[in-house]
Amino acid sequence: MKGKLLTLLGVAVLGTSLGMGSGWAQGDLAKALVGKWEGDVRWTGGGGAGKAGGDPNRTLIIESVEQKEGKWVATGRYGVTGKGLDKVEIEVDGSGSSPFIRFRTGANSTVRLALTGAKELTGTLTLTGTSQRGNDRPMRLERKD
Repeated sequence: MKGKLLTLLGVAVLGTSLGMGSGWAQGDLAKALVGKWEGDVRWTGGGGAGKAGGDPNRTLIIESVEQKEGKWVATGRYGVTGKGLDKVEIEVDGSGSSPFIRFRTGANSTVRLALTGAKELTGTLTLTGTSQRGNDRPMRLERKD
């Protein structure tokens, strides 16, 4: 019994030191996130383009994922599909069972997305304005490459 306990303890320590605990390795995060993502934002009323939101189509290109000062970050470009993309610095949280990303757009809105499938990011675009919850718009992006 004592030998089995020591073996189990040794495997647990080894697994933790090799990064096999919860979280993602850099290569895994890059493989999961780097690429071209396209999709849309749902504006008020559930329709497509509207007065408040304009064109719902969005593109996110994640170019790289790396660890800086103990935190995961990605670089990329984001914007309305077909209308130019702005550079974005992306915060990456790989500590859970699926990666989560967050970044600010050129219009100072906040995008929060989680990897919900091998080729799907879902979350919200929070518009700048008066109320936090009232400005959340559902967003879904699909990997294109």
